[in-house]
Amino acid sequence: MQDFKVTLNECYKICNRYEKKLPGYEDEDLFWEFSDDLVNMAYLIALSDGSVDVSEVTTINSTFNILYDPIMLMKRYGMDYISEDSFLQKIPQSIIKVAKIEKEENFGAECFLKDTRMLYQAMKDFGNIIINCDGERLRFQVVLHRFFIDKIKNYILEIEKEDNILDINNNSKEKVFETEGMNKIILRLPEKSIKDADVKTSEKISQEKFNREQETLMQVPIEKTIYNSIAQNDRVYEKYASEDSLSEQDISRSHNETGMPDMKKINELLHKVDGLTGLNMVKKEIHNMVNLLLVRKMREKQGLKIPPVSMHLVFAGNPGTGKTTIARMIAEIYKCLGLLETGQLVETDRSGIVAGYMGQTAERVQEIADSAMGGVLFIDEAYTLTVGKNDGDFGQEAIDTLLKIMEDRRENFMVIVAGYTDKMEKFLDSNPGLRSRFSKYIFFNDYSIDELYEIFEKYCKEQDYTLAPGLADKVKDIINEMKNEKGEAFGNAREIRNYFERVISNQANRIMSLHNTLNDMDKENSAVDLVTITEGDL
Repeated sequence: MQDFKVTLNECYKICNRYEKKLPGYEDEDLFWEFSDDLVNMAYLIALSDGSVDVSEVTTINSTFNILYDPIMLMKRYGMDYISEDSFLQKIPQSIIKVAKIEKEENFGAECFLKDTRMLYQAMKDFGNIIINCDGERLRFQVVLHRFFIDKIKNYILEIEKEDNILDINNNSKEKVFETEGMNKIILRLPEKSIKDADVKTSEKISQEKFNREQETLMQVPIEKTIYNSIAQNDRVYEKYASEDSLSEQDISRSHNETGMPDMKKINELLHKVDGLTGLNMVKKEIHNMVNLLLVRKMREKQGLKIPPVSMHLVFAGNPGTGKTTIARMIAEIYKCLGLLETGQLVETDRSGIVAGYMGQTAERVQEIADSAMGGVLFIDEAYTLTVGKNDGDFGQEAIDTLLKIMEDRRENFMVIVAGYTDKMEKFLDSNPGLRSRFSKYIFFNDYSIDELYEIFEKYCKEQDYTLAPGLADKVKDIINEMKNEKGEAFGNAREIRNYFERVISNQANRIMSLHNTLNDMDKENSAVDLVTITEGDL
């Protein structure tokens, strides 16, 4: 980290030297802009694994002496790290400006942009710091950073070979620069300095206080980047507001035309997944799957070979551990990725696909598979298809028919089979073709007592109920007792939902026992009575 501070100090000197040739730039404006580009890159790389860790935010803040949290970073930089409009798909404006000035000063058919390459090195080094700071070097983050860095490097090489120079000293607010084989790059100069910015914060910091705090910070004074960021939040909101104004049909049509993933929707869905109680390993697996598929999209865009990946999944775990909920979310995510056309989830089990006569089962399987085309076919308790293998059972016929459809139309839909962990192993072993079709397992662990209590609390909150004070431990004891009594038959979250329904039924009986009619209820106290769950209700 100390080596990077040395590099950053060199960048500070470079930016201050070059900004003198930029109209409207003063007081280290160019270095603030470059620092903002570094933070933008770092945040999006950190976000690309599904969430921004405390260690990543701490590294950003400690490096630049700012006080960001993940929400502030999201509001400033958005959540798009993959589409064509993403910051990581473009050349940072601060590097463009330094490169043009340095080229002007060292004009020739071939020149070496030493200072611009120093800024490039800072981008490269700080990206690696972010990738490594949480102890895990995730492959997707490495690839994403490499794409971004290589784009900058190729841009510098093009500028070094370029014979034409952009007149950067005139008063034009916007100039277009073109190089052979590259897209046009718009160079926008700041319309106003930080002194004129309309800064809106929840707590206004006086200039005197800022100056006092600045003396205690690192030698490189870049604290004003936080002012720049907050001042530009409105533009971020405007961008998302304009996207929200589109109908779902418009968004879907736009996605189909561009072939690019709908990153805004994908991030919303991943946020919902992360908001579920427990399921930590499941959440990690989903993020890994999404990252792998996004890299495939990136490779496809670059004309690289795309390794084959089976979309079909095995969900192994006890009842009530969220398998159907996760399947529904995966269907939506895959639709946003452009892998599924419609993204519907069709649920079935043995009774829905196995008939009582020869030939009927194959027809049923074909019908339900047709209804799932463009989406996900979710087969719960799939192991029951292989329980009986006598002459009167047609479960094997269902499996054989399904395997043929999965092979013939493998690009059109996705199959998820679910059930108890040990029974799903036997199910996959029952047919050689099954295990080869389902190469990806996701295991759903049972919820802990604390997690089950959290689920109970969520039911209460969603339905406008409140536990009377001091009852948390009582509820946990009851849940633990239910779990011990039912053993393997305990339904996890499903059991908690049923328990919650019994509790509010008890509450309703208690309330009505105190009031002969609705008109007898005391108007002042009725609202409290209606929302409060007492110990007797439990």
